[in-house]
Amino acid sequence: MKTISNYTHDVGAHCETGSVRNLIRHAGLEVTEPMIFGIGSGPAFYYLFFAKGPSTFPLIGIRTPPGTILKNVSKLSGIDFFSRQYSNTDKALARAHELLESNVPVALSVDMFYMKYLPSFLHVHAPFHFIILVGVEGDRYTISDPYFEEIGYLHIDDLRAAWETHAPLAKDNSLFHVKNIPGEIDWKNAVIRGMKRTCKNMILPPVIRNLMFFVGIQGMRTYAKKIRQWPKDFSGVILREGILFNAVGFEDQGTGGGAFRLMYGAFLQEAAELLGSTALVEMADRIIEHGRNWRDISRMLIRLGKKLPTSDEEYNDWIRQNAGMLDDGLDEIAGLFEKAADVEDRFFRDLGNIAADLG
Repeated sequence: MKTISNYTHDVGAHCETGSVRNLIRHAGLEVTEPMIFGIGSGPAFYYLFFAKGPSTFPLIGIRTPPGTILKNVSKLSGIDFFSRQYSNTDKALARAHELLESNVPVALSVDMFYMKYLPSFLHVHAPFHFIILVGVEGDRYTISDPYFEEIGYLHIDDLRAAWETHAPLAKDNSLFHVKNIPGEIDWKNAVIRGMKRTCKNMILPPVIRNLMFFVGIQGMRTYAKKIRQWPKDFSGVILREGILFNAVGFEDQGTGGGAFRLMYGAFLQEAAELLGSTALVEMADRIIEHGRNWRDISRMLIRLGKKLPTSDEEYNDWIRQNAGMLDDGLDEIAGLFEKAADVEDRFFRDLGNIAADLG
């Protein structure tokens, strides 16, 4: 199978940052995935009460919307990316083939469910998974996927199904690639501006905080309150799967809420060395500890969700005997998440002050 020459595949902690990193490296610039994440202002929180997930629970977003990291990195570093969303898959495929013929790797946003080379437990509908096309022969494509240790192969029918889903938050028929790497990049400026943007996204101005109650720290607090209401709003298998789906949302493929905070800690460690800042060393330690605590909340959700019955027929009898246990468990989780919101409130306020002092 024909593959782009000199392309080096490498796994990543997260699909968008891993794909962006691999594209930039292929273009000749060494940069780490945490640096991409930090400059891209990756950490975020959204309680998307208006969008339903596979479990019918409202979706949560624990990072910036798909494609935002790419845009922020391009703006702050000066790396020129081509990015476009085509009206249909045929047009997108035609453009991708042109680029592959020119030895240019092409990144796409697809539904991970159709990535047949991945292990079966990863065959879930996540319509914002980033992969890179690095070759094509006949009706099969060569895939560089940050979640797969080796190069994968995908049939054109699966690629078509994955690339145009009409799902919420999906970027159907979109592709991007590196056009140009500048001769010099002001990494210090990019790091500081990236930190400032992250803090601004998490700590909303008081004047719009009530209006944007589902975003940033305020979104975390709104979400915590909703956790306590789940048994009133949902029941049966929907409740069970919703609780488990939220845990997956926190730690999706190892890069959910907790792991994203761990990755941001790695970014701050790099930033501290780059900027010679002892204050950022302390901030890195704080967010890494917080990320580990967030993972404890994810585990609690999983343990609680698995206690619920797997069929609707068993639910009524189960809830009569276990309603108190369920309410207490969710109340404890909600309380821990409220504490997590308090931690992030203090953290991003402090980080904003440090970033302001640095430039």
